[in-house]
Amino acid sequence: MKWKAFLVVGILLVSVLGAGCIESSNNSTTATPKEITVKDFAGRTVTLKVPVQRAAILSTSALEVVQLLNASDQVVGIPAEAKADAFLSPDLKNKTVVGRRLKIDDWEKVLALKPDLIVNLYLKKFYDVDAFLNRSAGYGIPVIMLREDRLEDIPKAVELLGKLFGKEKDAKAFEDYFNEQVSEVKEIASKIPAERRKKVIMIQPIMGRYYLVNGNDVLAQAVRLIGGEYLVNITVKGYIPVRVPMDREKIIASYGDADVAILLTSSVTPYEKVEELKNEMLKDDAWKQIKAVREGNVVVLRADMSKDSFLRWSPRLAVGIWVIGKAVYPSYYPDWEGKAKEFIKRFYPFLS
Repeated sequence: MKWKAFLVVGILLVSVLGAGCIESSNNSTTATPKEITVKDFAGRTVTLKVPVQRAAILSTSALEVVQLLNASDQVVGIPAEAKADAFLSPDLKNKTVVGRRLKIDDWEKVLALKPDLIVNLYLKKFYDVDAFLNRSAGYGIPVIMLREDRLEDIPKAVELLGKLFGKEKDAKAFEDYFNEQVSEVKEIASKIPAERRKKVIMIQPIMGRYYLVNGNDVLAQAVRLIGGEYLVNITVKGYIPVRVPMDREKIIASYGDADVAILLTSSVTPYEKVEELKNEMLKDDAWKQIKAVREGNVVVLRADMSKDSFLRWSPRLAVGIWVIGKAVYPSYYPDWEGKAKEFIKRFYPFLS
């Protein structure tokens, strides 16, 4: 009978559609793999199959993005530094270590994992990017390069990786959240009178040396976002580094009119050591030639990999902009701890 034939066809059609599109527990869709072409942050055109299922990721910031996207199970390789990143779950830290400092230690180990994508940072000052890309191309492994140059690139990186890992809905949720935080900060900044705008410098002590955060760094961009004027803008032989080593005397001579001095921790300089430096500065007559030190406006902020640090190029800068706002303008910006709790509960619940 005809109605029985139509019924059979209908059942088969539903079965085919169901096999091709399976709804996952986090409301994202895992579809039949398809080939797409995207442009990465280095301007390279990359063709690959999505959703990515077996990624080797050499950047901890990119790992934080992938975890935020609920795609940790699609990662097979991580960098050694991931072990120290408090924003990464134990499950993610237990993945196979394939490299360190953006370099792959053992390509045979990588090949054994059969990755369908490698994610890295485009930083030619730290490793031979061209050799890395040539070798990965020789093995037929596509590479996506990210950059950590700009604050606005954070939601763009989340969007790109969301597309590659099949987590567009998760990516959109974070993009909306991040842009909302930026808009709120801009609104506060717009209300700060010109005569109350603060001049800011950031110093990161590392292994006995002082490193100034340069004006092109994402943290300097955050200072400008919250309504401050960032004083350090240095070019070295035609190159603009994000950190500039400078001795105490030159810092004092160059930035005596700074209203706020922010001291940053690092992965090798713990909070306690930086706090000691702050106390020494406040007692030192030489350091007091800087207005910020003389008036006691020296603040220690975390820029390391601990769970209390929000000053890294990664999704956590959605809170970091509030941290910097409170440090520079304590009477204008609210305490940021509430923002941190909301962020962690929503995007990194295992830390709650």
